[in-house]
Formats: sequence, structure tokens, C-alpha cells
Amino acid sequence: MPMSAPPMSGPPVSGPPVSGVPVSGGTSQFSPGIFGPKNAGKVGTVYGGQGGPAAATDVVEGPDGRTIDALGAGRHIATPRALELLATPAPPAGLVIGRDAERKPVVVPMFRPEPTRAALVGGLWAAKIVVFRALALGARVAVCTVRPREWEGLGRAATGRDDRLAVLAGDRPVTVDANPHSPALYVYDVGDHGTATTPVLGPWRTQLTVLPRLTVYGSQAVEDAHLSILQRLHPDEAPAATASLRVSTDNLRLLQMMYDDMVAVVRDGVPERFVWSTPTSHETRLFGNPHRGY
Repeated sequence: MPMSAPPMSGPPVSGPPVSGVPVSGGTSQFSPGIFGPKNAGKVGTVYGGQGGPAAATDVVEGPDGRTIDALGAGRHIATPRALELLATPAPPAGLVIGRDAERKPVVVPMFRPEPTRAALVGGLWAAKIVVFRALALGARVAVCTVRPREWEGLGRAATGRDDRLAVLAGDRPVTVDANPHSPALYVYDVGDHGTATTPVLGPWRTQLTVLPRLTVYGSQAVEDAHLSILQRLHPDEAPAATASLRVSTDNLRLLQMMYDDMVAVVRDGVPERFVWSTPTSHETRLFGNPHRGY
């Protein structure tokens, strides 16, 4: 249940989180075209000529009237050794869980070459968002659940097919073939106590235990997880969170102050992150506005 008093504004790392997608930083102090040639009537490059070494002799004036040395734009040849050092930074790979306070995507390693256990503390809305995004990565999903009607149709809505997500009633073992291009996700949505089944995991296979409410009876699933995703915690869940998550007192307080459009990501050896889930318009049409049910 939400707190009766709204949290203070500000990014999560320095104070309680705020609702909605955070606004990016202020506009740049530089604008395109702020520098131009002294004689704007000349054609060719901004240096007034038609390019080449002769163009570098023209005068360029800044906005304050001071003369700026023009660039000597000629040919530049890189050595083979220099080319070997060139690299394009690759974005982090994984499942996009949302955006941080700077509006940068936050990804989590949901699928790995080694067996992975994950836990989600929250309602069906958050669980379906995670599964929906896992399907977008090419995952094959088996959902073992005590509420199968709530999951029916998700596979076809997400992929247009019926062979990518299977809904199975009850708590049972499952086995799904997996590889780096088509990982497997075993979802156990069987109540507050978590699953009593120990599925056989392996490379590119992940078990996701959905806990509608965090209690001392189900906290073992969170304690054993390599990755935990949490919606806002109720004060009654704080004792179990203290035992299983081992978060600081300040972050435990923040976990109880998040808004419906936020989740927290807790990983082994990585500081907790507070994330805006940022659902797409298609996700909102399928699952409604962000909320946590109990």
C-alpha cells in the first residue's frame, strides 16, 4: 500500500525517489552554428574557401569578436596500429528493466551462461512486464502458476504465436531447451511461500520466483537469488526484507517509498538501483497502468 505522505523529490541515489520518468538534464550551453565565418557571404566551407589547405588561412570570428584559429583540415592517415586501438563502445546486454534518474537504460543479466535464479517481489503487473520483455529477447517461457487464467494469452499477445509461452497449473518441475539465442525462463507464480520445486537449471536457463508478498516463509527465494526485482514494499514486509536482502537502513526506507512506476534492482555485489519501469504504450494497453496488487 502506498505511503500516506509523498516522498521528497529528487533522484533515488541522493534522496527518496520521485514518480514518473525523470526529466533529463538542462539544455546544452552550446548551440549549433554559434561559430561562423567572418564573411558569411563566401561559399564553400565555413572557412570561406572550397576546402583544402588554402581554406585554413581564412579568419573565423567567435561570438565575442575575438579571432579563432581556423582548423587545418587536410588528410589524416591512421597507422594500422592506431586502427587496432579504435573501438566502438558496446551498450550493456541484458533485459531492459527500465531507466535510471538520468534516463539511461538499466539492463539486468536475466540470462547467463550459468544457471540463474531470480526473484520478483510484487504484483502480476510487474511479473508480466518482465516476462513480456524476456519474450522480446527470444526467450521461451514456462509459467507454473496457481492462477493460470491470469496468464492465458500473454504468449500470443507478445509474439503472435502459441509456442513460446506455456501456462501450467500448479507447482511442478519443467524442462525447456535453451541456448544463447533462445534462453529459457521458468516462472513460478505459486504464492507467498515460493515454490517447493527445484527445477533442473543449466546454461541459459533462469528460474524466476514471483512473490506477491515478501514474508519470512518465502524470503529464502530472495536470499538465494542472483537477482531480485522489487516493487514498493509494505512496512509489514520490512522485517523479511532486512533478513533476505541485507540492504542498508536508508535503502530499506526507500524501498517502502517507491511509486507504482518504479522498481528496485538488487544484485550480488552491486549497489541497489532504483529504476523507472517506463512501460511502452503497447505494454500499457496490455497490462494497464503501473500498479502493485497484494
